[in-house]
Amino acid sequence: MQRLRITFSKLGIARYIGHLDLHRSWERALRRGGVELAYTGGFHPQPRIQLASALPLGCTSEAEIADIWLSNALAPDVIGKRLCGVLPPGIEISSIVVVATKEKSLQSRLLSAVYESYPTSSCLTGQLSRNVDCLLGRKHVARSRRGKEYDLRPLIEQLVVKENADGAALLVMKLAARPGATGRPDEVMRELDVAEYRLHRTELVFIDKLD
Repeated sequence: MQRLRITFSKLGIARYIGHLDLHRSWERALRRGGVELAYTGGFHPQPRIQLASALPLGCTSEAEIADIWLSNALAPDVIGKRLCGVLPPGIEISSIVVVATKEKSLQSRLLSAVYESYPTSSCLTGQLSRNVDCLLGRKHVARSRRGKEYDLRPLIEQLVVKENADGAALLVMKLAARPGATGRPDEVMRELDVAEYRLHRTELVFIDKLD
């Protein structure tokens, strides 16, 4: 058995592929490419594909990571060639490397995620900066998800307002992405009173450096 780590981008129309559909898209692409996936045991075997983190629907990314297990080893460049042309539009592979089979899961090592938010409505940099200062100055930010109350504030690790070359506001946010403690970028934008924006994930931060 072999474990491969694929780093890929999710751009353009691919931003509308949900997490479960993305998992199925990888499974279909690997099958079409003639790659023999390894399967879990039990009564309902599943292909061994592990995505590091769910990406919010509509968000683009340059930092997605998937681990796949193969029943028969193949060189990374061979995998890349076989996947060329069979992945959905907007899914672009950046790298494929071999990693240790027994290495801890991606999810268990994930700490946080970094996003760039581009307000698409008229949002002045000065006003956004004031809203950020106000939010960061609060001790608690009560939110509700699926009927359960939680505090958004400790999940916000960093908020920085920048300015694009054209003078438009740009917000960089680093949010916790640990199991049971994940900050949602859309809820941060809601607290900042920004209704229209584009989201792009630039980095996933892990406990230790990935191979």
